[in-house]
Amino acid sequence: MNLQKSHWAVYFLFWLLATIIGGALIGLICFPLFGPAFGSALSPLEHAQAGARHVGFIALIWAPAIALVLCVMRAYRNKQRH
Repeated sequence: MNLQKSHWAVYFLFWLLATIIGGALIGLICFPLFGPAFGSALSPLEHAQAGARHVGFIALIWAPAIALVLCVMRAYRNKQRH
């Protein structure tokens, strides 16, 4: 893999990790806020852990597709400019 094409791997990994971490952070914040509203008896720390785990896993499932689409969109824009 030459240097010209290796930036796509870094770009893909960036969006992959950003999606997973973003999902985990959303779960970390939302589960403790909305868990008690739905009658859950867990502590806020348990809600935060469960939220990060569950929403992070859902983001893990979607992350490769999102990263791939963003790479294709960027390649298309780059090709249109040149």
